Amino acid sequence: METVIGGIVVVVVLAAVVVFLLLRDRQRTNAGDAATGEVTGLAGRRPSADFHIVSNEALVTFDVPLPLEGADPVLRDLLLHQAVELMRDRKARGQPLEGIEVIRVFGMRAGSRGEVGVLELTELNELPEVAVPIPLARTVAEDHDPLRSIGETDIKKIMPLSDATALDQLAPIGSDIRLTAGIAAGLRSMGIDPDAMSVDELGLGLLELAGYQVSGRGDGTYVASGGGSSSFVYFVVHDAGSYPELEASAMSEFLVGYAGARTDRGLLITDKYGPYAVYEKERSNPNCRFITRERLQAFVDSIALS
Repeated sequence: METVIGGIVVVVVLAAVVVFLLLRDRQRTNAGDAATGEVTGLAGRRPSADFHIVSNEALVTFDVPLPLEGADPVLRDLLLHQAVELMRDRKARGQPLEGIEVIRVFGMRAGSRGEVGVLELTELNELPEVAVPIPLARTVAEDHDPLRSIGETDIKKIMPLSDATALDQLAPIGSDIRLTAGIAAGLRSMGIDPDAMSVDELGLGLLELAGYQVSGRGDGTYVASGGGSSSFVYFVVHDAGSYPELEASAMSEFLVGYAGARTDRGLLITDKYGPYAVYEKERSNPNCRFITRERLQAFVDSIALS
């Protein structure tokens, strides 16, 4: 049963990732073999793609953080697919690509290029259809809103701040969160390193992977729209040396922001621990959820299994 569920999660997340990447490439501009394009996005960096032709090889380097142990099969297949689509787009716009026999794809690791995979072209001057084991269409539809059921999961649970927790230190959020291969690959494809990500990168990345349209409000807050509803999204990022529990002032600012945003629900997402006052705030404001450190794993799972 766990194997089946894991497979479904990878399929669902990768579908959103591929759609996201295809839409992103349509927005890019091109200016020669070594041109790069970058779109500034909400989830952090939008990786550029460096493209060169050397002899009979097309070298495509994505500014994507690779794991230290190298790309896993999910990330490899995703980037090979994207490299072919990038070349197909350039060919359609008139760039000569004759004579290419090999596509060699790279990502970045510790500031240097790391090879992801190699694709040999069986037919000269013809780009293959690189199969990705997923459907190529998934968005948040009117009858599918993953955030709608977020309050029905164990997201409601809050654990007390441990006496053993150092008051001035919290481990990086990536060390406490378990990600499926699909979600990890999706985050990396957006330029987000799961091992070094901040909580706002994680939250925005998950929302985009789930198919939500995320827009900034110009004040560090966001609105995620999809499934016939909208959510006000407010992040509280723990600063090294600060108290690791969510402050009452931050909760109040979030609720004021939610009231002014006029959205269907509000989400406060933080890598700080949650105080017991969260219960009271949620009882008084049933359309608001406080996704504190203890609840982040349940939030990730809720998005992944939606």
